[in-house]
Amino acid sequence: MPASIVRKLPPAAVAALAASLLALALFSGCAGEAAGGGGGGTRLFVDSAGREVELPLHIDSVAPSGAYAQIMLYTLCPEKLLGLSSPFSRGQKAYIDEKYWDLPVFGQFYGKNATMNFEEIIKAAPDVIVDIGEEKDGIAADMDGIQEQTGIPVIFVKATLGLTAEAYETLGEALGVQERAAELSAYARETLGLAEENRARIAEGDRVGVLFGNGEYGLEVSGAGSVHAETIELAGAVNVAALDKVSGSGRDEVSIEQVMLWDPDVVILAPDSCYGDIFDDPLWEGVGAVRRGEVYEVPSGPYSWLDRPPSVQRLLGVLWLGSLVYPEIYEIDMVGETQRFYALFWGYDLSEGEARGLLENSTLKRR
Repeated sequence: MPASIVRKLPPAAVAALAASLLALALFSGCAGEAAGGGGGGTRLFVDSAGREVELPLHIDSVAPSGAYAQIMLYTLCPEKLLGLSSPFSRGQKAYIDEKYWDLPVFGQFYGKNATMNFEEIIKAAPDVIVDIGEEKDGIAADMDGIQEQTGIPVIFVKATLGLTAEAYETLGEALGVQERAAELSAYARETLGLAEENRARIAEGDRVGVLFGNGEYGLEVSGAGSVHAETIELAGAVNVAALDKVSGSGRDEVSIEQVMLWDPDVVILAPDSCYGDIFDDPLWEGVGAVRRGEVYEVPSGPYSWLDRPPSVQRLLGVLWLGSLVYPEIYEIDMVGETQRFYALFWGYDLSEGEARGLLENSTLKRR
């Protein structure tokens, strides 16, 4: 049981007890609090996997299970973060309050590089461990296993891009930060609602075909239907990467001949891909979008606006991509919107110059 759940008896009560009854009094006090009495108590919370989890009434410290959880928790309640799943990179630190840079790193539950240090997380004793993201097969059993291994409550909150508002509301309820959650949830609903309205205005034959390229040569793609490319579809565009099977990693390498067959209207490249070289690369010279100059770089900071890791930054990514490929429909001042987003989600006062720098290889370039 986490130390935060166990409360000490009031000093006056202890003083009033006879020495011979002290052990019994302590036992009774702990038992009463386990049932929900005493100074703190607990409550039952039903997570997104349908599990009933006993949480402290008041949660002061939280540990994330991975990148998605770390990002959502930082934007929601950074003061409750007891540690990180991964350290902030130099580029990310530009937008992150310095007092959070050196939090202990616990690692992550899932992925090919699962690194969770259970000894350290048990030693730190957070009030709750939070896992956020897609609902994987066996998620309930996974959460139960981690909870049994650590003795710390563990909850799962489902959060695809389309469920961002609901995820914030669930987290707000679990962690006791409903007011802040409502602010972020409102932005998510506003953004996704606008995207839905705009998609309805675009005829099927007028949808822009987009290729999202990753990797050193831009030939690692995220197939249609992949969670790693859902921003494209939400913005009203068509992901041209039609693959027979989409890998779990979200990146499948294809040939340049396949790209030419797909013939995208627009190519967008990940922040760490080949944007700086693509126009001089003979490999890409046969692709129409490259010849027309319809190649753009996904903005990034503190995380990619489109993917890697999938996060709430994609809310801004939906507006960015929509305004890039359908400027006459979205009609958004992306410089101002970027400043608004960073202030609300990251607590960062982004200057106009910084916002323009983030957009210089995409929205601003197109204009």
